[in-house]
Amino acid sequence: MRPVCWCAPILLGLLLSLAACDSAPGPADLNPRPPVLSDFAFGPEVVNTGQLPEGWQATDDGVSGPVSVSVTASDPDGTVEQVRYVVQSPTDPTQPLALGLLESTGGNRYEASVPLTLPPGAVGNYTVLVFAIDDDRVQSGEARGLLRFSASGEPPVIENVEADPEVVRPPTTLTLIATVSDPDGLDNISRVEGTTPTGQTFSLFDDGQSLGDEEAGDGRYTARFDVPSATPGTQTFSFQAFDRSGLASEVVTKDIQIAE
Repeated sequence: MRPVCWCAPILLGLLLSLAACDSAPGPADLNPRPPVLSDFAFGPEVVNTGQLPEGWQATDDGVSGPVSVSVTASDPDGTVEQVRYVVQSPTDPTQPLALGLLESTGGNRYEASVPLTLPPGAVGNYTVLVFAIDDDRVQSGEARGLLRFSASGEPPVIENVEADPEVVRPPTTLTLIATVSDPDGLDNISRVEGTTPTGQTFSLFDDGQSLGDEEAGDGRYTARFDVPSATPGTQTFSFQAFDRSGLASEVVTKDIQIAE
């Protein structure tokens, strides 16, 4: 027996053809459902500069290696058109560190090997996320995880502290410069602090503009002060540097001579 034929209603003023009903397309789904993600996985989950994962190596740009990303993506009312990945840095999530497509490996499984370079010293939690888009251009929710980039565990080092002038004759200007290094690169240094003889804390900068700093990113952290007057004699300042992991350098002191 021939099945009963039915015709779709008029939608948005669009008239159906007078052709046979069984040759006309069905109505569009007004509430398409998004794709569904499951079984998300990625690795490595931890990259430490002191013991790099297999396949990773140190380069002039930082540390580089592959990150495997996989997920199962299915669509309840259509087909999955794309599955995409994005890797975001902890400092600026709006600028992806890597992005691209996962490839189908069959059975709704999608995988990718993502080449990644992590800048030296830029430790923190990097977000790895994936999402799918179906044939209706409907996007799934996101599956995400955190890739932990950590430093070797060695603290920064204050190599030297300079004072200009070496002998202060008020009123004048005093410039203090601490030269700092870090086993994981200058980018791993989060801050450099100084303490005055009276116990007040101040910051030194390496941005090429603040408090007399001349060149950004050269490891020479600078602070400049006006000295309208001061008690004659020896004044001792102390300095300490901290990295992004919270490790602190040894305290380094600098004696400043105040002339009468």
